[in-house]
Amino acid sequence: MTGLADLTTTPLWAVQLTLDETVSQAQMGQIEIVFSELLDAEATAHLRDGGGSWQIEALFSHAPDAGIIDGLLAPQFAALGMTAVPVTVQKLAKRDWLAENRAAFPPRRIDRFWVYGSHVTQARPAACWPLLVEAAQAFGSGTHPTTEGCLRAAGLIFRASRRRRWHVLDMGCGSAILALGALRARPASRAVAADNDPVAARTAAENRQINHIARHRMRCVVSTGFAAPSVHRNAPYDMVFANILAGPLCGMARALVDSTAPGGWIILSGILNSQADMVAARYAAHGAMRVRRLVIGEWTTLVMRGRPRAGSRRRVGRASRLWHGQTGTAAPEMPS
Repeated sequence: MTGLADLTTTPLWAVQLTLDETVSQAQMGQIEIVFSELLDAEATAHLRDGGGSWQIEALFSHAPDAGIIDGLLAPQFAALGMTAVPVTVQKLAKRDWLAENRAAFPPRRIDRFWVYGSHVTQARPAACWPLLVEAAQAFGSGTHPTTEGCLRAAGLIFRASRRRRWHVLDMGCGSAILALGALRARPASRAVAADNDPVAARTAAENRQINHIARHRMRCVVSTGFAAPSVHRNAPYDMVFANILAGPLCGMARALVDSTAPGGWIILSGILNSQADMVAARYAAHGAMRVRRLVIGEWTTLVMRGRPRAGSRRRVGRASRLWHGQTGTAAPEMPS
């Protein structure tokens, strides 16, 4: 893994994975996100010059072991019905990696969220919710369509709701950009950011600090799913984010719905378009109601509601009504 400070050191090594033209864009996208999660890096994928093959790359500040990485990726290839492809490790020439990384990560406006790195000097737009997240961190810097989908969904919900205090869970938090976003949008709220990777949990805590979020407002915990006491002890949650993968999402469906407050919001991503109906059906089987599906490229973000209160009829709130009739690709912009 490379942190932002590591990009000023040399040499660097690139771990590269090349997938040929027989691999679909959907499969490539799935491997890209798995590659990111397994290596604790924000992997980038691009078409190679002069050919139709895909190349996925992640940078390291130390010489990685290709054999270990191949072993981690092998079951992921098998789960996708693909033949395993070995990675290559290349020592890179001395360059100003810090400058290049910053140039590749300009600030982004996603709904009302303003996602930027510490190198950005331009003034923030008016009435935005600022999120300081560096690109070279654990997964989740706002550049991937799954993260964008979650932020767009949350932005619309927050702008349509008058509620000031929210209790939020960011499951599989990575950089905790989603938990941080919720706290920026609703400063009186509290959040739990949970990840099964200790590096991600530490990164989440660092991001909490640089975004000037008080520790008591955002707990950063290591948890495999909902196993950690601090995750289920703090339930129920008014909003639950889970931007992981379809398989784990299905596996935790009951626990996630059980942890959501009656009528609370559930925002799920890391889902290929072809997997969306399967994931939605799994959550519906446990009482969640599908509200909307956002599609950005090959990726889907599902917006659902928790079970209704016992003895009450399910009502459609103002935020849910705003989604009515919306189809298409990325979530449409709503009036600010």
